[in-house]
Amino acid sequence: MDYQEQYKRVLLSRAHCNLGKKGINEEFLNHVLRLLKRYKIIKIKALKSAANKSNIKEIGNQLAQATESYLIDIRGRMIILSKYPLKKK
Repeated sequence: MDYQEQYKRVLLSRAHCNLGKKGINEEFLNHVLRLLKRYKIIKIKALKSAANKSNIKEIGNQLAQATESYLIDIRGRMIILSKYPLKKK
């Protein structure tokens, strides 16, 4: 499957995991790393208690740096991370 098609499929699917009020901790990072290894592109939903619109970009960048992945997109409180960089056509 093309990587671009996989991204579109993830965009329309449900979130793989939720970021709750505990925030980014070691347990959550390990879970995200396992999901990235399995799915290559994942969707994370940040709950209201964890994020608001002003700091959602910071959370996305922190997750990308901590998991050594790429921040593909942020839509509302949804964060899409990828194990590999997305190539534009």
